[in-house]
Parts: sequence; C-alpha cells; structure tokens
Amino acid sequence: MENVLIIGASGSIGSLVRQKLLETDDSHLTLFVRNIERLGEIDDNRETAVAGDANNINDLNKVVEDQDVVFVAVNNQLPEIAQKVVEAMDQNKVGRLVFVTSMGIYNEVSSNGYSDDIPNVLVPYRKAADIIEDSDIEYTLLRPGWFDDDPDINYQITFKGEAFVGHAVSRGSVADLASRIINEPTLYMNESLGLARA
Repeated sequence: MENVLIIGASGSIGSLVRQKLLETDDSHLTLFVRNIERLGEIDDNRETAVAGDANNINDLNKVVEDQDVVFVAVNNQLPEIAQKVVEAMDQNKVGRLVFVTSMGIYNEVSSNGYSDDIPNVLVPYRKAADIIEDSDIEYTLLRPGWFDDDPDINYQITFKGEAFVGHAVSRGSVADLASRIINEPTLYMNESLGLARA
C-alpha cells in the first residue's frame, strides 16, 4: 500500500483524483486542503484530512513526511507552492511528484514545440514547471488543455518539445492520467506531458 498526498484535494481535479484512487487501488490518501469541510465525507480507513497552507513549509513538512507520491493541483501561487513542495520533499526524502500546470507553457500550442515566448498569464505555470524540472525530484508535469466537464475519458499525450495537439480535455481525463501515474510511479518519469481530447 502506498501513501499518497493530494495537495488541492477539494479542487475540481484533486477531488476526481481522490475518487479515482479510492476506486482503483488500496493506497492511503492524505487530503491537504485549506478547508476540510469542502471535502465532504471522509473514509477513515483510507483517508486522512489535514487543513493547511501549501505555501507554508511547516504545514507541508507535516504532511509530506512518509508519503510515497505527492500530487499537486492548485490554481494560484504556483511558483511559490512548487518551490515549497520541492523543499519539503527534499527535506523528507520523498521522491515522486505529479504536478498539474497548463498547456502553452512552452508556447507549444502555437508553435512546433518548445519556446520561451509565452503569454504573461502562463508565466507562473512555466516558472513552477522550471522549478520542478530543475530539482532532483522524480516528477511528471501534466499540461492539460482547457478543462470541461464532459464525461468522456479520452485523451492523447504530447511530450515536451512537440507541438500540442488538440485543445480541450475533460477533468476526468486529467484525473485518469494522474491516477495511472500515481498507481505506477515509474510511468512517464521526468516527463512533461500535454494532454487533450483525442
């Protein structure tokens, strides 16, 4: 049984990853959120809920300890949180990270692959990716297209340096890929993956 930390567990992606993991494996989940009430019912046998700030190293150290995999899906303060997560993982000798960023952080949507010329709105996502890629942590970055709530699990993957293919993707598809990687930690090791509807 693995220990999995979900940072942002009450968000639209984190909550789906939580649900998927409860359905597909026997891992123990630590749900790290600002407000525990947003999580709904907790499975005391499989889950531990912890309230805290992902931009606070002390809060992170308390939940990162003894984890096997850390999953992060947050929507603000991405570079700051990425830096703190890397620090906490280093301090606690936890080596596997799955982190959600965004399509377009390498200008791969409107070019043939990799470029540093990106829109300002994507700069925090790119900075977070750079921090993680420059660390010694074994990571997978997920760069999904625009989220939608369609029920399909249907996606194609592109790798860093390739042109992004597609545009939108269901939240369920992002959660499916994330949970596959969490369940098989050697999958897509040290890769930055674009994903959009096939």
